[in-house]
Amino acid sequence: MEAATLNNKTNRVVFFDYLRVAATFAVILAHVSALNWDSVDVNSFEWRVFNFYDSFARWGAAVFIMISGALFLNKEISMKKIYSKNILRMLIAFIVWSIIYSFFVTGTKTQKVLAILQGHYHMWFILMIIGLYMCLPFIKPLVQNSNRMKYYLLLWFVFAFVIHEAVILVQDFGSGFITQAAIAANKSVTNMNMNIVLGYVGYFILGYYLSQITLQRKHRLIIYVLGLVGVALTAGLCLIVSLRTQTYCSNYYDRFTVNVFFEVLAVYTWFKYRKYGNERLNAFVQKLSKYSFGAYLIHALVIEQFNKLLGFNTLLFNPVFSVICISVVVFVVSFGASALLNQIPIVKKYMI
Repeated sequence: MEAATLNNKTNRVVFFDYLRVAATFAVILAHVSALNWDSVDVNSFEWRVFNFYDSFARWGAAVFIMISGALFLNKEISMKKIYSKNILRMLIAFIVWSIIYSFFVTGTKTQKVLAILQGHYHMWFILMIIGLYMCLPFIKPLVQNSNRMKYYLLLWFVFAFVIHEAVILVQDFGSGFITQAAIAANKSVTNMNMNIVLGYVGYFILGYYLSQITLQRKHRLIIYVLGLVGVALTAGLCLIVSLRTQTYCSNYYDRFTVNVFFEVLAVYTWFKYRKYGNERLNAFVQKLSKYSFGAYLIHALVIEQFNKLLGFNTLLFNPVFSVICISVVVFVVSFGASALLNQIPIVKKYMI
């Protein structure tokens, strides 16, 4: 790590703290934007605003994965510790919070039990992280050789992003033979069974890779431009397809589209190469960062209850302001609740 990213007293990587807090807000922003995304007309001003904010915030979850990869692949840790500490904590958190969220599910006892087993919509992330932790013995050797790691990332980008989005684009904008050819070619690619280079393992490895290398300023500028292009493509393509079909399109929100990849890459790079000279602010963000996991778990409940009990949602006033305003309020309440829960030892250790 570059010296500028380290806390001189603790040797802690400062930009990870900022990234965690920012990624938590991005996730909240995306979920607030989605609250009435499918309940307004796609031709309306409101839908276009929701679409823009949602497109802007698609990088949140992927950045969390990259932080985990940078930290876990940069140290030796036994599988015994992974299971007894990290996986156990995640599993308990999933079970406890699934039970909590099930109390707010309307339906039969069977539906509530199924809700517990499946988890709330945002808790997919916990199960995915558990899977990555379980696969660490296989992932670790990949990153110990630089050429092997770069080859893996290349295959991951081609098969998980380029081909995937090319098929979506052809289906949305192609016609006749071109569409049929794309579907046939995609079946051939599927038959290659390249699952080993698909999924979130790539983001896990990418976080480690980017934390180990130094990008020149000209390369960083290119990445930032691509990030802006990514936001524009995410919002623009979803808007164009939605207007053409007169139905809601979320195809380009996918974390495995090239446009969202550009967003993720730009955000991670920008935070890494910033200067963090304000020690007081760094200390505050470090403390806030410790509450980010709890805030992530809590925020969906806050959004839903604000809407249900108070009618505090994105249609209350102009969406340009309502989305940001509600996101900030949810952010503050979620982090505040997480901070309070962190004062309870057993809760702090296992639930958040």
